[in-house]
Amino acid sequence: MAGPDEPEDGTMMINPDLLEYARTMIRGDYDANDAVEARLDADADGWDGFPRFLAAMFFLAVDRRFGVGAGRPEVIKFVADLRAGLGEGGPDIQPDAAEQLILSIIDPSIDYEISQAMIGRVQAATVQKIFTEGDLSDAELDALLAEAAQLAQRD
Repeated sequence: MAGPDEPEDGTMMINPDLLEYARTMIRGDYDANDAVEARLDADADGWDGFPRFLAAMFFLAVDRRFGVGAGRPEVIKFVADLRAGLGEGGPDIQPDAAEQLILSIIDPSIDYEISQAMIGRVQAATVQKIFTEGDLSDAELDALLAEAAQLAQRD
């Protein structure tokens, strides 16, 4: 029998608060983001599925920004801009790790060895930069987040 967050087919349902967390992060609504984060922290299962959801958002963001034809020079420039935009107090993003991770989406034959912590930092910073700079309407952002949730729910 499936649990409360699992449909009968065994796939995991993504907590709607995770979508709201991403939405408030991308929109820069930090007070609302803090409130959603507190709800997620208070729920024992609140963050379940977040790594898969973040990976799906990362895939969609990189695909949206680079497509399939981008090469190393475009990615290097993007990562340099990403790191410069983080400034003091932002997450430490290793340039080689960020470039490899982004390039692995563009070219799946690229292998990488990057810590899970660094992967998460690169994914979150990349998603925020691409989706924020994309100047998405609320409907476009909602559609991207829903698509990411669907991707994350797949086996």
